[in-house]
Amino acid sequence: MRPNYIIKCHLHPDHINNPAVIRTLSCPADGDFYTMHLALQLAFGWATTHSFDFAVLNPSYSPPTDVMQMVDRLGRQHGVGGGVNPALEPPEYLFRITDPVVRTQFSGIDRMHEGQRQHPHTKEKGADAYKLHQLFEDAKWQGKKLVYTYDFGDNWEHFLTVEGRCDRTRDFQVLSGTGHYVAEDVGSIPGWENLKAAYQARNPTSEQKERRGWFENMSSNGNQRGLAGDRVNLFENKDEINRNLRYENICDYFERHADEHENKSAARLKWLTGKRGC
Repeated sequence: MRPNYIIKCHLHPDHINNPAVIRTLSCPADGDFYTMHLALQLAFGWATTHSFDFAVLNPSYSPPTDVMQMVDRLGRQHGVGGGVNPALEPPEYLFRITDPVVRTQFSGIDRMHEGQRQHPHTKEKGADAYKLHQLFEDAKWQGKKLVYTYDFGDNWEHFLTVEGRCDRTRDFQVLSGTGHYVAEDVGSIPGWENLKAAYQARNPTSEQKERRGWFENMSSNGNQRGLAGDRVNLFENKDEINRNLRYENICDYFERHADEHENKSAARLKWLTGKRGC
């Protein structure tokens, strides 16, 4: 009987601060990574509209440092312009646990970016068929960094750290959290910082008012209460999140969530057409 893992999940720790966005979860060792993905979606307030993966980072990998290096590397990966065989390039990831769902709302966009995450020497497993203990108790991954990436366009990277063990349960559970959830499709880190600044402005510009309106009426995980005052620092609804994470509730929650998302999409369209005078 394996005890649960206590896993700290920190969204872009080097770039998102004031406040930091962190969730710490109790995770069943026998749970699969697809269920963990769903747990993280709930814990971080994401809308499950994009693809994801879990990946073990290669400590020997060096990312491109300028645009030309990036273009050159992408060209080699896709066989453009000759040069180095992509199999000889160091992989960014040693191991990937991938999304088994072929189609999500924006999967086409995600698939455009996924080729950059693949490599001949990066082994892959489907998230629905790979259990947490298979990764965390594998000696070859000990000491390596693990990252959960959601939305390969905005590229939201959550760094995962096992901080301990606790009593075995069937359910994933959020133990603690800091920081308001990040807006879906906001435009990665710069977009999130600009949105926070829009709510902090005493005399917002027309562009900042537009950003506020977008979050409150258009974002797929937006909130009409906005982020004014201390709201940006709040992690709310932990008890409700944990109720939805229960084994007997989680599937029903995501089925309801899909229906609610369709209704929100209609409401967002109504708001947008009204704003444009259509």
